[in-house]
Amino acid sequence: MAGQWFAADKDGLRQLAERIVERDGFGIVGAELYQNVRDTNATECVVTIEKVPGKPRAIITVTDNGEGFADLTHAWMMFAPSAKKHDPTKAGRFNLGEKMVLSFAYAATVHTTSGTVEFSKDGRQEYPRRKRAIGTEFRAELACIEERYQQLLDFMHQLIVKPGLRLVVNGNVVPERKPVRTFETKLKTQIGDNLRPSTRTTNVELCEPVNGKPARLFELGIPVVETGVRWDVNVCQKVPLNIDRDNVTPAFLGSVRVAVLNEMYDVIDGADTETQWVNEAAGHTDCSDEAAVAFQVQKFGDKSVASDPNNREADGEAMSHGFTVIPSRGLSRGQRDNLKRAGSLKSSSRQFPNAGRNAYSNDPDAKPVNVLSTSEYSEGMTRVVDYTKFLATELLGKTIRVQIVECSGGGSWEACYGDSRLDFNLSALGTAWFERGFNDEANALILHEFGHEFTSDHLSAEYHDALCTLGAKFGRLVMERSADVKAFFPMPSMCSNA
Repeated sequence: MAGQWFAADKDGLRQLAERIVERDGFGIVGAELYQNVRDTNATECVVTIEKVPGKPRAIITVTDNGEGFADLTHAWMMFAPSAKKHDPTKAGRFNLGEKMVLSFAYAATVHTTSGTVEFSKDGRQEYPRRKRAIGTEFRAELACIEERYQQLLDFMHQLIVKPGLRLVVNGNVVPERKPVRTFETKLKTQIGDNLRPSTRTTNVELCEPVNGKPARLFELGIPVVETGVRWDVNVCQKVPLNIDRDNVTPAFLGSVRVAVLNEMYDVIDGADTETQWVNEAAGHTDCSDEAAVAFQVQKFGDKSVASDPNNREADGEAMSHGFTVIPSRGLSRGQRDNLKRAGSLKSSSRQFPNAGRNAYSNDPDAKPVNVLSTSEYSEGMTRVVDYTKFLATELLGKTIRVQIVECSGGGSWEACYGDSRLDFNLSALGTAWFERGFNDEANALILHEFGHEFTSDHLSAEYHDALCTLGAKFGRLVMERSADVKAFFPMPSMCSNA
């Protein structure tokens, strides 16, 4: 019996579909038809797309060997109850797909296992006895200009084809896209008659983008929306789509991005850390410790600390030791929280607790250092102490106090200068250091500490100039008064660099 194509206005539906086509291209036609086949048990899907000579039309035929339509009325009835709603591994929801395609059609035929229905300018004609033994053939003559014809062909080759399904388009097999990695994660989905939100574990496939296309989110092999992620992300279950089925919520996209980072942190590089998706994922509450640490290393290097705005000297100390100092706004709040949770982010003042505060603790309850008496000095210690006093007189033009201390509980600092006093930390240097005599290592440490007569900031121009001046004076002293220098270190230690 002749009747309406479906219980909705065909032209009105086409107007809605046109809005999506203008944004996403005519490939949505292919998406809807492929989805119908993908949701069956079909092992083969053959698609032919032919231009109609002399007319802005194309004929598309899609044939599969699946189970076919159990209910022929689903060919024209929109929003009919669908068993696919209860299966998160199938994309179908509203029995809407082929109706959207039909809204672009001048004529169409659906020939399936439950009968045949023909659509024409006169309406709909049903033939329940014209049944196929297996599968479905959908054929439609579409309004399709050349540009849309090319969009449709191009789209069919962008699909991530379901494993076990052979897709042939105009005689060419669409190649299987091998994932670079497949992993499990928990993501939101929609399930049941009311498509209620639910969270379940699903497989996610990451594939390299094809044909220069930007990376996108795929639902069960069908592209949905660009993600900014480095790979195409194929979620192997229903995703919570908008009514136009071309976008997801920011929250869902954020969950996808952080899931990818948690899986692929071992291959991201410095360039990736400049992208929006990695920065957002690294600050997400679900970011793993491993991913957070990898982000820090790739963005700031193997050695980095957070700037301490209250102790700029600690920042300078860190930089002088080859650390990258992360500025206050160099990390988002979420990134900072994740790195602290992972235990990989220290402040510059925590990494260098003595910077700007001398080597000693201001805590009145701190364990006091042990100052060695001169009677406890070895011969080498005595020479180093006397030599340091001599250099202070010649290079700084002043008399300083020099002592040797044991500070086993106070960190790894080797020496500390302040208030005309220089302390050598025996706990860090070790006894053998004093016995080596005149050598580059000892001279470098002494000149380094003498530089703090002028400033405590290692990275300041003032400190740099002070070391240059001290080095020049030291060189002249060795040249003009070598005998006086040698007197502190009898041969063979003299000039030894061992």
